[in-house]
Amino acid sequence: MKSSSIRKAQVPVTCYFCKGQEITWKCEDCNVRMCNSCKVTVHQGLQSAQDHDVVSVKDISKSSQSSQEVTSEIISSVFNSYTTTVPIVHTLLCSDDDLLYFNYCKKSSEDQFVKGKLLKSSIKILQTVNRSMYDVAIKSDGEILFTEIDVNKIQLLSPLGAVETVLDTFPMKPVAIHVNKDNEVIVGLREQGPPFPVHNFSVRQVLIFGNDYLRKNTLEVDRKGTKLFSYTFSIRTDSRNVVYVIDCLDNEDNGRVVAVDRNGHLKFIYNGQKDLETFKPEGMTVTPSDNIVVSDAENGSLHVLNPKGHLLGLQFISKDLSIENPHSLCIDSEGYLLIGCGCEENDDNGKIHVLCNTCTSM
Repeated sequence: MKSSSIRKAQVPVTCYFCKGQEITWKCEDCNVRMCNSCKVTVHQGLQSAQDHDVVSVKDISKSSQSSQEVTSEIISSVFNSYTTTVPIVHTLLCSDDDLLYFNYCKKSSEDQFVKGKLLKSSIKILQTVNRSMYDVAIKSDGEILFTEIDVNKIQLLSPLGAVETVLDTFPMKPVAIHVNKDNEVIVGLREQGPPFPVHNFSVRQVLIFGNDYLRKNTLEVDRKGTKLFSYTFSIRTDSRNVVYVIDCLDNEDNGRVVAVDRNGHLKFIYNGQKDLETFKPEGMTVTPSDNIVVSDAENGSLHVLNPKGHLLGLQFISKDLSIENPHSLCIDSEGYLLIGCGCEENDDNGKIHVLCNTCTSM
């Protein structure tokens, strides 16, 4: 019996499609292995196959052999720090022309959106708007899109401060908004009423719109019909237009990171590092190498994930670098990581830190 088992274990794996040739590729979405010929002639002809994650079996072997050691140094040093005009930097965005956009939104008289430019020792303010902008996104031509508390619209802000509606979402309520590399607009939506608890009849969606604001895709449930999202707090995408969502789970801001492709196929869910009691993700950005950086203000930490959802790095920046209350993240055109923070004790203004980091090259 033992020799029979050994012989079975040594049978080479063959191509899923032709049952012949040596396998060279694996589709992570289909969970099948295939030869080079079937990858081209069969798999690429499958519906939505262009969005599937097909990897070399050699890379899989190298990955499995290498240790999954988690680094504790994501940030090597603080390059510069700036004091803002708002108590908390809730949203932080950088554009290719080195402009900076940030906002504070608590449904109060202090709510403010700021467009500016970082100088050596200060932020040059170019535009200030006193509105309760919940989330903000920048289109490739510099147009500013935003969602607003208790307003069922996607709105556009002109350089002169004029506001126009580009999309009416009623009866749904828009929350997070993002513009991907192809200038598509991605919006998180939910039904009217309190956000929690989430019921079976609750509608929690992420919609992808073209540059013309016509709907292209709806992301809502997985293949088993289970809701993908509870409350879409923040949205980002990578170079392959994989959608990453900070998904808030309750009124205590406990959350997770959900990754789906543009057809709604679930890629991974990250619930935080297992040794931490809580995980309350606040901000997120994607590096040029498609790693995902997530801020956790509760634990004063940054988490770095690879595109498969594996934890590459975890650093407690409040302890290591005295960076308190990290909320929002972005990466500028030079590769620096920027962190927008809440005000510290005995201070009224949040800070933006420019950091020398290793995570963008991970």
